[in-house]
Amino acid sequence: MAYDFGSNTLGIKNPFRIEGVLQSIAGVVIALLGVMPLLGVAGALADNQLVIAWCNAGLGFVLLAWGLRHSGSGLFKLFRYFVGRSVPTSLAYNLNPSERDNAEAEKKVAQYSASKLESMLMGRKNSTFIEPRGWQARLIHTLLPKLVFLPAPMRNFVQEIGGLIIAVLVGLLAFAIAYFVSVSGLAGKAGQLITPILSLLLMIYLLQGWRRAATRLKRRRNSGLEAKNARGLAFLILFAILVPVLVGYLYNQFDLGRSPRMRQIFDALMQYDAWFNLLLLALVSIAVIGLSGLLLAERFRRIDMSTDVSEYRDNLQESVHPNELFINIENIVLANRRYKEVPNRIYKNFDPQLDEQSQGKGSFSGQLLVETQPEFIVENHSRRFAVGRLIATIGAELLFVISAGVFYLLVQQGIEIYSFVEAQVVDARGRVVLETLQQLGALSATAVTLLFAFATCLAAARILGAGAHLFWAEMRFQSLLLWMKMEGTFTESKISTGMSIHDSTRSENVVVRSSITPWVLTSRILSSTFASSGMNNLESGRYVMTMRSNDDELGSIVNEITGFLKGRETIASIRNESDLGNAT
Repeated sequence: MAYDFGSNTLGIKNPFRIEGVLQSIAGVVIALLGVMPLLGVAGALADNQLVIAWCNAGLGFVLLAWGLRHSGSGLFKLFRYFVGRSVPTSLAYNLNPSERDNAEAEKKVAQYSASKLESMLMGRKNSTFIEPRGWQARLIHTLLPKLVFLPAPMRNFVQEIGGLIIAVLVGLLAFAIAYFVSVSGLAGKAGQLITPILSLLLMIYLLQGWRRAATRLKRRRNSGLEAKNARGLAFLILFAILVPVLVGYLYNQFDLGRSPRMRQIFDALMQYDAWFNLLLLALVSIAVIGLSGLLLAERFRRIDMSTDVSEYRDNLQESVHPNELFINIENIVLANRRYKEVPNRIYKNFDPQLDEQSQGKGSFSGQLLVETQPEFIVENHSRRFAVGRLIATIGAELLFVISAGVFYLLVQQGIEIYSFVEAQVVDARGRVVLETLQQLGALSATAVTLLFAFATCLAAARILGAGAHLFWAEMRFQSLLLWMKMEGTFTESKISTGMSIHDSTRSENVVVRSSITPWVLTSRILSSTFASSGMNNLESGRYVMTMRSNDDELGSIVNEITGFLKGRETIASIRNESDLGNAT
């Protein structure tokens, strides 16, 4: 959409200033963290440790690039927020000739059609609120009945959080089933091997779910309601039953029970304990869910489910040509209701159809669907909502910094493992030393713990950041949505004046007598859209959230139309002194 500048602005300011400041600070901290390994490159090269030097250089480069990119994204949110006079996007395709270029750009993001908007007014219903799709989505909407009355991006966010909770619970259930199989002896002698293997697989499964959720929430155009099914849950339960069987089979194949040496090597290497990562995941989950729940509860308080419409129906007998009536409504009555002189959004043109018949008779009909320029609503958020949104943003940026720090420790742990393996894995005779393997297993377990901690913090930061961004980005507008239908018949007749013998002038006029049946539906709608930074800052889809009746406004429209009809002149009159003198 083009940037249409006008001196009479719409009063929309940058909503991301606080978020941008916090993100910039977090990016600077991450970039400074990347300087530390770069300082150790020279020392490693002096000791002829090329691998360690390259690892430190790569680590510093990754952290520095990460921090600069994160800080740059925050600074971008602090730049000037360009808002033209054509924002936000229209609800449907805009047929106004002056907005043809913008209409083509809005075509892909328009959430409604003209027929759907007409159906919403006629049926007193809101097509924005569609039922959830999928087993998990229906369960979440059952537990949160008001969720259906939120815009699609917020509903998708809550569905992702709810899906993560369900996945974690089912994953723990699968782990409990497999653990029961192992400790009860049902898996045979291999039961002791199942717990460490399954704990590792459980962490991979849970973190993969967090990563997918963060990726879906990070998408720029998250406008449609997504399905949330439970296809993977049954597979997870089946997997928990099959793992013990598979481990038992491999145990017998490698004959670990009869080879104490192999069993000792396995125990030495398999020292990973998932309890720390599970505890970290639980704490992070509670923080993300708690802050998201606080913001969601405050957003629920602003829900208005009204679908009220004002209606006017009548039959008028007036001496007016139908075309003049249509022209007056479109060019005067509706033009008077423009907001800051911005052209109205026309979703259905009047395009009157006149069927002229013989002897000066005929019929006419026409329909119009129009929306006035949406007016930005300055929200007065509660203190709890403002504080919760700020804490959520701070928490997300803090998790980004923590994940960068854990990544730094992870790479340093990898360097330590490399140094240990290079020096001590084999003895002088080339045999593997069991004590050395135990130390290597401990170092590897620490590395795996750090890897999972890094993935947990990064995914939680992205999810919490995406959720907090939604509550910063939501903007609400109010506008008038009007649907009008005119039908009727007309006849032509002649009126002659000045036929007396004493008259000096004579006037003959053709009068069109129309029988008009107007039907008008209006509603004051509240719509919601989600802003972003950059050139497409207010070009996402707009959702109709509330429809309120406006009887006073409808009465004013009707009065203007009837005033035009009553003020018309049927007989031609003389309006200047010269013609009046000639007639006298």
